Amino acid sequence: MVLKDKLEKTRRENQSEREEFETEFKQKYEREKTLLTEENKKLSNELDKLTTMFERLSMNNRQLEEEMRDLADKKESVAHWEAQITEIIQWVSDEKDARGYLQALASKMTEELEALRNSSLGARATDMPWKMRRFAKLDMSARLELQSALDAEIRAKQAIQDELNKVKASCISTECKLQESEKKNLELLTDIERLKKETEELRSEKGVKHQDSQNSFLAFLNAPTSALDQFEIDSVENFTLSNTPSRDEDIKSHLHSRSRSPSTASEVEPIEVLGVDRFLPFFFFFFAHQFVVKSFNTPTKCNQCTSLMVGLIRQGCTCEVCGFSCHVTCADKAPAVCPIPPEQTKGPLGIDPQKGIGTAYEGHVRVPKPAGVKKGWQRALAVICDFKLFLYDVAEGKASQPSVVVSQVIDMRDEEFSVSSVLASDVIHANRKDIPCIFRVTASQLSASSNKCSILILADGENEKSKWVGVLNELHRILKKNKLKDRSVYVPKEAYDSTLPLIKTTQSAAIIDHERIALGNEEGLFVVHVTKDEIIRVGDNKKVHQIELIPNEQLIAVISGRNRHVRLFPMAALDGRETEFYKLAETKGCQSIVSGHVRHGALTCLCVAMKRQVLCYELNQSKTRHKKIKEIQVQGNVQWMSIFSERLCVGYQSGFLKYPLHGEGSPYSLLHPDDHTLSFISQQPTDAICAVEISNKEYLLCFSSVGVYVDCQGRRSRQQELMWPATPSSCCYNAPYLSVYSENAVDIFDVNSMEWIQTIPLKKVRPLNTEGSLNLLGLETIRLIYFKNKMAEGDELVVPETSDNSRKQMVRNINNKRRYSFRVPEEERMQQRREMLRDPEMRNKLISNPTNFNHIAHMGPGDGIQILKDLPMNLRPQESRTVFSGSVSIPSITKARPEPGRSMSASSGLAARSSAQNGSALRREFSGGSYGGKRQPMASPSDGSLSSGGLEQGSDAPARDYEREDSDSPRHSTASNSSNLSSPPSPVSPHKTKSLSLESSDHVSWDS
Repeated sequence: MVLKDKLEKTRRENQSEREEFETEFKQKYEREKTLLTEENKKLSNELDKLTTMFERLSMNNRQLEEEMRDLADKKESVAHWEAQITEIIQWVSDEKDARGYLQALASKMTEELEALRNSSLGARATDMPWKMRRFAKLDMSARLELQSALDAEIRAKQAIQDELNKVKASCISTECKLQESEKKNLELLTDIERLKKETEELRSEKGVKHQDSQNSFLAFLNAPTSALDQFEIDSVENFTLSNTPSRDEDIKSHLHSRSRSPSTASEVEPIEVLGVDRFLPFFFFFFAHQFVVKSFNTPTKCNQCTSLMVGLIRQGCTCEVCGFSCHVTCADKAPAVCPIPPEQTKGPLGIDPQKGIGTAYEGHVRVPKPAGVKKGWQRALAVICDFKLFLYDVAEGKASQPSVVVSQVIDMRDEEFSVSSVLASDVIHANRKDIPCIFRVTASQLSASSNKCSILILADGENEKSKWVGVLNELHRILKKNKLKDRSVYVPKEAYDSTLPLIKTTQSAAIIDHERIALGNEEGLFVVHVTKDEIIRVGDNKKVHQIELIPNEQLIAVISGRNRHVRLFPMAALDGRETEFYKLAETKGCQSIVSGHVRHGALTCLCVAMKRQVLCYELNQSKTRHKKIKEIQVQGNVQWMSIFSERLCVGYQSGFLKYPLHGEGSPYSLLHPDDHTLSFISQQPTDAICAVEISNKEYLLCFSSVGVYVDCQGRRSRQQELMWPATPSSCCYNAPYLSVYSENAVDIFDVNSMEWIQTIPLKKVRPLNTEGSLNLLGLETIRLIYFKNKMAEGDELVVPETSDNSRKQMVRNINNKRRYSFRVPEEERMQQRREMLRDPEMRNKLISNPTNFNHIAHMGPGDGIQILKDLPMNLRPQESRTVFSGSVSIPSITKARPEPGRSMSASSGLAARSSAQNGSALRREFSGGSYGGKRQPMASPSDGSLSSGGLEQGSDAPARDYEREDSDSPRHSTASNSSNLSSPPSPVSPHKTKSLSLESSDHVSWDS
């Protein structure tokens, strides 16, 4: 009990001590807290005082700036008045000279009259005093008038001088006040910096965190407060056209008038308005032009250079007074007199052979309807301008006018350009009366010599046709004589054989290296080796909409499937290896993808556009290879996007925005709202096609109606705009060339010089990659076209040549017997071989029912064919992987889903995939001829079996070659129509179930 009492006592003492200690500590904490709170309040009060003081000083500064602007306006008005007074004095002096001349003339005439009177009537003594008095009165009146005029001028000058002295004094005082205020501002800023440092030191000592009010205050300090600086920037960046010597004064007066009365016109936008000064009561000998930018509804020529003003809108400018129309760049060269004399309004037609600009001839013609000459002819306006032949469609009707959209353009600089008459055999469906009036204009379409585009043109008569042919031939002769520089950049070539069925449904493509291209179509993703004719399937057979290569991360991103998900494949999958892909689950229904570098190349970012939303992912080396870092909401539906200078540039209707990809920050528009010269884009909604980063300080924004140049702040950087000849469907950029795709052609522009340098007359062509190097030509025969850049060092893609000597002819005929080799993965091949050898029934059946019947060819044609017909043709599904030429898809043995690299058809696509996957048996139909051929192994990947030439016929390989091929090589190729009738194949050879070599020209079909 005693111990228990002691224990209780000790516990109570400890508890009381603990409570005392806690109380004392709490009191100490409260005292320190109160001190810190009071100190914080003091600092906050000091900051509030400084803020109010700074605001007051800012208001004073703004008032001083307004006074400064008023004084500047007064100074300009005084200078204007001085100029007026000088002109008045000059006018008065001219008047004095004229009056003196008239008085001298009058006195001389009076003397002559008096002399005549004296000679006829005789002199009288009383006339002389009267004459003297008359002359004295006239001189006195003239002297009095001149004296009064001089006194008036002196008084006006004195008043203006007094006003000028007052303005100068007020200006000097204002400048002094402004300097004093600036000194005070600097002192206050230094005080604020000192107080800020002291506050930081106190907070670091006391452990108090920063407050939001401090950050907002510093942000307010860093904000621009000088409206005068902004005014100066605006005055420098806004530009005008001018034809007068006093350019600077006109620009200033124009800026002031524009700031006071902004233009509200929607169709025309004033570039510069110069006219008679309303303060001058005197006349001028001529006026300056009042040019406004105008959108023409019909093809219009420039009155200065006679070239066509090409474009959909805002093609040129027109003087509101005299109606003189010209290019925006020709306005400075226009005659200074307004109105222009009639003889200078329209210059003579013709083309400058040195510069290559001007219009030589124009007139209405007829061209065949889209369905051909058999359906008739339609009206068109033809213009020969800038060594090009422009054709504009004209609707039927007398009052109908041609559209501004160029229907076709043929460049006379083309090597294959020619003009000739036609024969009756050339136009069999034309009327006989029209044949003498028809001529043909020819130009190259592809690099192949046999691939040219020709246009038939029907003139109004034979004389008119002779004029057209003569003008075109003469201009072509002048062009060759002067040897104008060929400005063409791209040479279109057929990238691969058009008989490959994969090309017909291609949605997108990418160039992997100079020998391989990736094709995404409705059957999946494929890699085509253009020099070895080898095709590899990558992933499953889901429709691929877009391909994006990411070489730094060794990844390839695709949009695939019915739900348009983004999937990431390793680059190793392009070689036919078994790899896993990574699906981005949140990207259902995405529209486009783009990749780029951020953080100075240390990080690769993948952006996925989904209507009004963009998801940003970081690509890394983790298990899923991606990590979501940002989600961006866009003002409108995303129409285009790319990554510029570590920022995401997104194009939507009538605008472009740049978003930061790492860190926080607000987006900013590439169309500044204060730049009124760009307001027409928002007034008439237009689609955003693409944007081009020309440099760190300049961008080209391409809309569906026009292309404009802006600086990094979104203000116009160039006066001239980029004009589209026809309505663009898409744009591609490969520095420094911009490819603009329309319905009938591809137009190439140099974004630096703003020149239209080339037109590729390919109809219904669309790009398959962002650079525009791979394209799909959607004519009767769908072709894969490669644009070879003549200016680049080396070829991005090595286009194979054909075996014939037809000037690099890439259009292959049907008899070429192209063969495609489909590669099977090694693991799948070994699995098939093991299953085949494990099943004795299959092995016996393979021995008893071979598919190669060369061993019975000695029986003669009659008996051999009879035995061929009597043999059973139904095979097991596992035996269906055999050598064939036709249309079939091979089912999987081990898995229900086909693996990458699985065999497929090369003559009619993969249409039979569904029936083959159901495991149904395959039946072979013979249409005649010998279809048995000995399969020969390929010793190495560089063997000739992968080329278009095939294997050499009659060659034989020993048994050890078969064994080596079974264990090593995963690729096989078979030549059909072989004449080798040697020994039959080995029953254990895996050639029956390995990769297949297909011929597109064999007449053999497989039905399931």
